[in-house]
Amino acid sequence: MKNILLITAAFGGNTKELVIEHSLSNNDYSFFKACYNDSNTQSRVNSLHPRLKGKIPKMMGWQDAPDFDYYIWVDSTFTILDGFVEHMMEFVNEDYDLFLFAHTKRNSIKDELDYINLKMSQGVKYMIDCYEGESINEQVELYLSDETFIDNTLFAGGCFMYSNRLVQNKNYNMMTDWFLHNTLYSIQDQLSLPYLIHKHQIKHKVYPHILMKNNFLIHDFSMFF
Repeated sequence: MKNILLITAAFGGNTKELVIEHSLSNNDYSFFKACYNDSNTQSRVNSLHPRLKGKIPKMMGWQDAPDFDYYIWVDSTFTILDGFVEHMMEFVNEDYDLFLFAHTKRNSIKDELDYINLKMSQGVKYMIDCYEGESINEQVELYLSDETFIDNTLFAGGCFMYSNRLVQNKNYNMMTDWFLHNTLYSIQDQLSLPYLIHKHQIKHKVYPHILMKNNFLIHDFSMFF
């Protein structure tokens, strides 16, 4: 039996908690839940914005719990329904270390950058609150300057899974590098993920399902308004 850690977080006044409406564990998998929030996680109000604070469990949750076979991140804005286990674990017997959902509206980090800049120029409050002052343009310019990188993928960051093989090197791995890029450049983690998958040569699988429109995960879209 494989042990799976389901990780989620809600910081900075976000009271929406991940809802699980169906039992996850079965004969093949034992699921455990780790929910990080302001009541159980040090706030560091003078040095760490809640949005960056949320990246710690998202990218470094394996560090607190190193003995699991797989780690699944799910944004707290989702509700988990029946079928979640079957769909998430569908490809675990294949030779992949990272399992992702494709972004369905844009196909490259350059497209994502252009979209963010457009919405910020239009005064969209959600985008301004998230990304004003972030070094998103310099970040993408850095990635695109690498001639070995082909910018033709973009992933949804609300849910993904990785095996313990991805973080076998505890001192340096893609997840630690991902957190580093979120601190150095921007918390828009979709911008850094495709490049870091390329940089670390990660064997990854893209799920054939649409993250924001399927029958096993339901998103609360009110967070955008």
